[in-house]
Amino acid sequence: MKIDDYLLKFPRSIPNDLEGLMVHYPEKFPLIVNDFEEVAPKIAGNPEEFRKYGDQMRDELWEAYYKIKADYDQGDQSNLEFLIKTEERFNKIYCYRFWIVNYLFPDGPIHDYIVDNLKNLIRKFIDVTEEIEDFEQRVVRIQRDLLQSDYADLYLQQALGGVKALELLEQNEKITDKILCVTKLIDEHSQKNTDDINKIWDEVYEVIKNEDDSGPLKQALFQTLGQVQMRSSMLPLYNTLTHSVEFREENKQLVKRHSEMIDTVENYKTLAQKELSPEEYELFIFCYEQARNFTMYKDVMGKIDGDLLPLLFGIHGKIKKIITDNGVKIIFERPTGPPAVLEHLVWYLPDNLKAKVMTPDLEPFDLRTI
Repeated sequence: MKIDDYLLKFPRSIPNDLEGLMVHYPEKFPLIVNDFEEVAPKIAGNPEEFRKYGDQMRDELWEAYYKIKADYDQGDQSNLEFLIKTEERFNKIYCYRFWIVNYLFPDGPIHDYIVDNLKNLIRKFIDVTEEIEDFEQRVVRIQRDLLQSDYADLYLQQALGGVKALELLEQNEKITDKILCVTKLIDEHSQKNTDDINKIWDEVYEVIKNEDDSGPLKQALFQTLGQVQMRSSMLPLYNTLTHSVEFREENKQLVKRHSEMIDTVENYKTLAQKELSPEEYELFIFCYEQARNFTMYKDVMGKIDGDLLPLLFGIHGKIKKIITDNGVKIIFERPTGPPAVLEHLVWYLPDNLKAKVMTPDLEPFDLRTI
């Protein structure tokens, strides 16, 4: 899809930029502007290329994260210069390998282009004989449905997984009676039942462990079982199975609603294809698929937040403590995001580190040297 050149320029601002990344990142990491403008013409108008790019950024983001974390874990965390250097490395990967996919596209001018085109195209393929107020409300409703898309976000994926896992547990002859028993305990909503519930889940786990690796239960609970092994704790399994039972009715409703949304979107596509010209329909499909990508890759990239942000904020806390322990009073306390050093703590650093923080990083992003 051909996108006007002015939309492919680095955004001047994006909404909801609570952390001020649009202010700080282009100044600290100026090459991000060129990186965006180089990739934008290749992926902004091509949903498949956007997904390829998003997957590559996700993989490199995690690889860089683990590399920096390994250095951090082995380094002197009481050394202010080391902490500043590490914090800057984390912000660099956040800028170059997270920010473009998670913010600059989904919240920037390309997103506005998609939203505006969807609204205009919807007006062309729905009935205009109704009252103008009803007509506009229907346009907004259809636009909302299409932007929501048939993508199952993380919460819905958990619900879908919960329904599937519970069905398999109930169908397993070795587990069926245990599920009946544990359901009664869970439905009592009593904290005193926790130990008894978890004992039953331990028994269920023994059955699952003996299943072939390609077995349906192991496949349905693959991620959870991986968490059990990685953390050497049964808590991930306890929580997953208990929630699957406790919220079984709500999960079924979510699954039903998702199924209805799939049908709804298909109906919109059918109507659009019937009423729009071939060129307009091509634009409609592009807008839908790219909007779906933007929603999906918010989840794909956002999975790192649970690992990266607590670590980064912990570094900020250590920097702040060293500053204040050295007798420097931080006059204005305020909440900060990932660029906390750039936007706030820099004012209180020693002169040599202040200069380091405020000096632009002109080195291109490279996994080998990050």
